[in-house]
Amino acid sequence: MATNYLTIDIGGTYIKYGLMSEDFQLLEQGKTPTPATIENFLSSLENLVETYHEQISGVAISCPGTINRKTGFVYKGGLIPYLTAIPLAKHLENRFSLPVSVLNDADAAGLAEARVGNLATVSCGAALVLGTGVGLALVTDGNLATLADLKANNLLLNPIGQSLHDKNTNTLQDIGAMLDLHLRGVKSLVANAGSAVQFVEQASQQLQLSEADGRAVFEKLQEGANSDLSNLFADYCREIAYLILNLTSLIKLEKVVIGGGISQQDLLIDSIQASYQEIINERMGSHHLLQPVEIKACQFHNQANLIGALCFYFEKYTKS
Repeated sequence: MATNYLTIDIGGTYIKYGLMSEDFQLLEQGKTPTPATIENFLSSLENLVETYHEQISGVAISCPGTINRKTGFVYKGGLIPYLTAIPLAKHLENRFSLPVSVLNDADAAGLAEARVGNLATVSCGAALVLGTGVGLALVTDGNLATLADLKANNLLLNPIGQSLHDKNTNTLQDIGAMLDLHLRGVKSLVANAGSAVQFVEQASQQLQLSEADGRAVFEKLQEGANSDLSNLFADYCREIAYLILNLTSLIKLEKVVIGGGISQQDLLIDSIQASYQEIINERMGSHHLLQPVEIKACQFHNQANLIGALCFYFEKYTKS
């Protein structure tokens, strides 16, 4: 029987995929543009599974939005509007007679880092995934955690004014409801100000590039000769720093890791760290601030979603 798995990471721009061994080694990988319609989307996934069908034991999917982890039902697919009320796991299971798991993409990144990455040794941590949108996963002692879990373990700093949702909801939605969206960092998420794709598009337009090009943008940032570009980047990093600050005013976080393809840029991590420290220095007298939290890149960068999807697949299907 095959001991490899097809892992799929659904994003707003690309669908990334990999043939992965049970010890999380990527044997093959690739990506294809995310289709504009649900019909083409399902066809694209079916073609991927068909291609690897004879080599795999199952399919592990990372998907944006609000998802029922147990059934793989996508209630709402984040920034992909046609992913609404889709029984994604069941559709593929019926089509290919293979077990399928579906996990929120930020949760997938957080789970990968919690099990085998840069959050593996922390009692309470968070993964922020910067892509087409911004995703957040909370983890504790190697597992995904809900706000209710953190409350039960005395890891929340602020009192909760209303009931918490269950595991089928979105962590950012829970936090937004708890804080009534009055904190700047949470507001920026609602406006998608932390989108890495949006930043690269704006920076590329500013540089008058023919198309969005993250590599070219960061090459220009490293040169440091374009003050407008540097200011745009500084504003972007400050938005992320504010979000981290507000999370640390709510949760007893030990470490925050930054994920997504953009997290491979050392300049990004360094700049977020610097902005975070600047904000703390500005507000040193504020009573709600604790010791600064450690900020690092995800160990697996943009592969974290694929690895975490497989971690969850093993968890769901009780593989030790």
